[in-house]
Parts: sequence; structure tokens; C-alpha cells
Amino acid sequence: MATSSGPPPSAMYARIRTIIAEARLDSGGYDNSSSGDGSSPASPVASSDGSSSADEFCPHEQGEFRRHASPLSSSARGDELDFDDRDCIRQVSLSSPRALDDIHGRQQRVLLLLLPAFASPTDAAARAEALSHWLSGFDVAWVLDTGGASGGGEGALPRRELRRRVGAWAQALGGMERVFRLGHRELVPAQAAALGELAAASAGAMLRLVGAVAALGSSPSTLLAALDMYAPLSETYTVLARLFSWGPDHPVPAAAEAALAGLAGAARRCGRDLRAFVRSRYPWRMPQGGEVLPCVGFWMGYFRCMLRSRACLHLVVLGGDGGESPAPGAGEGSRGLVAELVSCLETALEENAAALAFPGLRQVFMLNNTHAVARRAAGSGLRDFLPPEWLRVREERMEGHIKGYMDESWAPVVSRLDGGGGGGLFTKQPARRRSRSPLSAFYAAFENACSAQRCWKVPDPALRGVLREAVSELVVPAYRRYLEEHPEVKAAPGRNAEELEQQLSDLFEG
Repeated sequence: MATSSGPPPSAMYARIRTIIAEARLDSGGYDNSSSGDGSSPASPVASSDGSSSADEFCPHEQGEFRRHASPLSSSARGDELDFDDRDCIRQVSLSSPRALDDIHGRQQRVLLLLLPAFASPTDAAARAEALSHWLSGFDVAWVLDTGGASGGGEGALPRRELRRRVGAWAQALGGMERVFRLGHRELVPAQAAALGELAAASAGAMLRLVGAVAALGSSPSTLLAALDMYAPLSETYTVLARLFSWGPDHPVPAAAEAALAGLAGAARRCGRDLRAFVRSRYPWRMPQGGEVLPCVGFWMGYFRCMLRSRACLHLVVLGGDGGESPAPGAGEGSRGLVAELVSCLETALEENAAALAFPGLRQVFMLNNTHAVARRAAGSGLRDFLPPEWLRVREERMEGHIKGYMDESWAPVVSRLDGGGGGGLFTKQPARRRSRSPLSAFYAAFENACSAQRCWKVPDPALRGVLREAVSELVVPAYRRYLEEHPEVKAAPGRNAEELEQQLSDLFEG
């Protein structure tokens, strides 16, 4: 019998490589700005590959990762904020010079009314009331109400509110610093001394949230909170100490140093646990159709948020001072850490893919998720923290997954035209039916494969086209050649080559 035949394997794989390259160009080089990417924690919207940054399995963590950058950060962009960040949008919109002048003008007038309470050291009740009024003017009282969490352990501070609290805390701290600087220049010496007392009381009060965050247990949200608080705390308290001539023995600088050490310790603990977080913190739930797991967008967005505080990341996580072990990848700085964490995510995906036993489904799952990881890294700042060959290696892996998918799913189907028995679940036949013609066996295997794979998920349109084209270029020419080489065999009704090709175009859902 003449052998059927699809294109030689080397030719087919070369064609697959070409198709992937064309898909990359068509999609703008994985630029997620054109595909509705929802990978960032800033956005819960599903992306074109079907994943979402929303952590539907961890409700206590979900809000924190969506948007953890301080509203004061230069990287804060209104188009990245989710619906719950309307207050941040309002605060950022007040950052025009005229709006800030109006706000600080009112705060300066309030300051003059409250200073007398701090000029009389004997009236503690008056001081406490004046401090309460002062803090309420910055809308920060709710932020500092930690319910005794400064020593209460992991569960004492509500995690769902942690992101909002840290952002409001940083904004209030920056506002206070500016008011104190302006007031110090304009007040007479007696008022300036009272202002120093108010500044010390305010600084002490603002440390309550710092202590509560430092006392939290190791978790992804604790790391982001510690990183977002470290720089504002260090910079602002240094300015206040210089402004009011607080020496190293003054209670506020001493407390600030202790608070910074607490944040650094908490961040280092979290940094050492990062790989464990990626592999086990997220409750893995395997999809039935091979689609992208939500954790891909979740963690890739988390890594981006982590790098927004990259200076603090170097200092408190990668530094490894204080006798504590540095985080994984610390020897190469942020670049090594990001590469380590992304690799850990990919390893976890591979381990979970092993549970998918259906022929070809594991390869489709890994193809989808490898593509999602690569697209998010290439379309964001993460690419700058990965090795130069990183993207090329992922494209090669994608080629390998497509080859594996073809070998597992469709090579056994085509082998039926040679009278082969195939090797997958799609092509196994009862012994009593093995004597039927190669064409009948091919039709049965073809229908089984199409029926199963119509409901498999390949959300990215370009990648879906890659797979359909690869399958069509293997199956249809082999079928056409078989019919040409066996003129005595007639194709069944509705089974000409063009109709089979049309049927293959329905493979996979978006």
C-alpha cells in the first residue's frame, strides 16, 4: 500500500515556527495594549486569552493586588484604577497646584487654631483632642484604627482594607510634611515650638499602621504593603527630624528607626517565602478545556506591582542584611528575582498540567499558559528584568507544545490512512472493528478528535489560528493524497477534502 502522508516532520515543524512568528507579528509582538490585557492587579477585566487578574479563590487577597501602588506614586495612572479606587482618582485629581494651595491653605488655618493646645504641656486632654481634629483633617483616623493590631499578629488587620489603608496613609503623611514645612517658615519661635510638638504627636500616631503591617504574617499582601510604606516613612521622618532638629535620642526618630526595621524584617520574611506563595498560596483549580489559569494574570500583575517599589525591593528584600537570608534570586538583584519567580510559576503550571491525561490537552494547556506568561512579560516592564533570550526561549517552548499536541492528537489520526492503529485515546478501536478499511478507521478517529477538541479553549485568536492551520496542513493534504492514490475508494458523502478542512476550522473555543 502506498504510504499516506502528511508533510515530513521537519517540514511541518518549520511551518509551525513560521506560523508562530506570523502570529507574533500580527498581534504586535505580544503587546498587550492592543488586546485588552487584564493581567495587572489594577484591572479585574478578563484579557483576550481568557484569564483575569481577579483572584476569585482568595477573596481576602483580591482587592489588595488589583491596585497596591500609592496614589502619590509617579506610576499611578487613572486608566489602571479599578472601580473601587474612585477615592484614589478623586485624590489624584486634587493634585493640581491650585487645588493643593486651597487644601493646604485651609489646613494652615486649622493648624493655627490647634497650636495653642500644644503650647501648654500640662493639658494632655486638650492635646489629645487637638491631635484628633488634626488627623481627621487628613481623613486618616480610620486608617490608624488598627484595633490593637500593632501586636496582634496576622489576623489583626483586615487584609481586604490593607491596600486602601496604605495608600491613604502615604497620602496623609505627604500632606502633613508639606504643611509642617510651610508652617515652620511662617510661624514665630513660640508657635514653631508648638508645631514641633504637634509634628511629634502626629508622627507617633502615624507609626501605628506601620507597626500593624510589620506584625502581619508572611503573605503576598504584606510584602507589597511593607514596600509601599518603607520609602515614605524613611523620607518623611528624615525631613521632619531635620526640620525640627530632632536628635537621635528623640523619641520620634528612634521609633521611626524601629518601625523601618520592622518593615524590613517583614518584607524579608515575605521575600524568602515568595516561591512558596506562587506554588501553593494560590488554590490551583485545573480547567477542563485547557484554558489559561487565572493565577497567570494574577501573579504576573503582582510581580509588576512589586517592582513599582524597586528601590525598596533592593534595600529591604534583596539586601539580606541584618543577618537574615536574602530572597531567592537576590544575588542578581531585581532581574534575578523576577526571573526566579516567573520560572517558579511556569514550573507550577507544568506540574499541574500532568493531571491532564487526554491526548493533546496537556500540550494545549501549556501552550495557552506559556503564551499568556510571555505576552504579559513582553507587554509590560517585566521584560526589562528578564534575560535577553527569555522571550525566544518561550517561543521555542510554544513550538514544542504545538509539536507535542500534533503528535498526540493528530498524527495517530493520519496514521489510520496507512492502516496504523494509532496510539491515543482518540484512535483506539475494539478488536472486532480493527479489520475495517483504513478510510473508515480514519473517519472514526477524525470524528472522535473533532468532537473532543471543539470544546477545548484557546482564547487568543492568533494562537487559535496557529493550531487550526497546523492541524489542517497535516490532515487535509494527507487525506487528499490518499484519495488520489486510491481512486477505487470513494469519499463518503460530506467528506471531501474541503469539507474536512471546514470541519477543522471549528476546532477550539475562544
